[in-house]
Amino acid sequence: MKFTNETLFEIKTRLKKELKKSSLDFVEFEVIDPDISVDFSGTVISIKGTEYIYRPFKIWVDLAEILKCRILTPEKASPNTVKIRFAPLNISNSWHTNSGVDIREKYGVGSIFAQIKKLEEPYFLSDYMRSLREINLKFRSNVLNLGINRGDEFKAFEHVYDNEFVSSLNFTGLDHCESAINEANELFKEHNYNFILGDIKDIPEMHFEKQDLILTVGTLQSPDFDGKEIFRYLVQNILKPDGSVILGFPNSRYIDREVVYGAKTKNYTESNMNLLIKDISFYKKYLQQHGFKVITFGKYYVFMVAIKN
Repeated sequence: MKFTNETLFEIKTRLKKELKKSSLDFVEFEVIDPDISVDFSGTVISIKGTEYIYRPFKIWVDLAEILKCRILTPEKASPNTVKIRFAPLNISNSWHTNSGVDIREKYGVGSIFAQIKKLEEPYFLSDYMRSLREINLKFRSNVLNLGINRGDEFKAFEHVYDNEFVSSLNFTGLDHCESAINEANELFKEHNYNFILGDIKDIPEMHFEKQDLILTVGTLQSPDFDGKEIFRYLVQNILKPDGSVILGFPNSRYIDREVVYGAKTKNYTESNMNLLIKDISFYKKYLQQHGFKVITFGKYYVFMVAIKN
C-alpha cells in the first residue's frame, strides 16, 4: 500500500480492514518521510508533481496504538518516502486476564506484571517525578507506600533528591505479595527502608507511625477492599496534619507487553473512563474538603498530588 493524499480516516479504514486478515504478521504501507518537514499534520506537500499529506512520525505511533498494533522500525522506500509496518498485538496476551493464579502472587516475582518496569516508560517516569517535586518533604520525613511491590517508586526518589536527603527519609512499604516483598528487601538493604507483608484492608490494626507522605499507585482501585474507606482512615489517622498525598490511577492496559492508552472496565471492549473519572472526583473532593490543594495530571497513569494549603 502507498498513501499520498488520502485522509487519515481513509488510511485508518484501509489498515483496519487489512489487519482483520488473521494470516498477516504485519501490514506495510508507504508514506511521505516524516523527517522531510516539521509542519502540522495534514499539511499538503508537493514533490515532483505528486501531492502528499504530511504527517509527523508521532501520528503513526498513535495510530498503531489505536489499532492495537506495535509499530516496527520504519525503512526508507525512496528519497522522500518510508515504509511503515504495523504488527497486531496479541490481545489475549495480557497479565490483566491471568486466571488460575494465586491472587497474592498475581503481581509476584514470577508474574508477567513483574516484567513491567514503569520507570522505563517516559510518561510514567516524567509524571511521577513531577509528583515528587510538587510535595514539600523535609529531612527525616516518613514515607508510606501502599502496594509497594518490589519498590520501584522508592527508587525514583534518588532521581529527584540528593543522596543525603534520601538517606534521611524513613521509607515504609506495604504489600500482600510475599515474593515482591522479599525482592524489595534484597534491592533496598539500607537501614531506612522497611517492607511489611500484609493486606491494605488490615491497616487499622497495624499501628503505623504518623506519615509525612502517603503514596499509592494503582492500588486503591483494587476490588479486594474498599479503597475509599481505607483512604479516609489514612488521612484521618495516619497522615500528619501538614502531610502530603500522591495517588496514581491507571489509565492504560498492558497488551502483549505494550502499554495501551485508556482505562477499561468489565463488559466494555473499548476504553471507558467512567470509573476513573468517578474515582478521581471522589478523592479530589475529599482532599479539598480536608484543606488540601490538589493538582491532577498524567497520561497512561493519572497522578493526583495533594499538599496542605
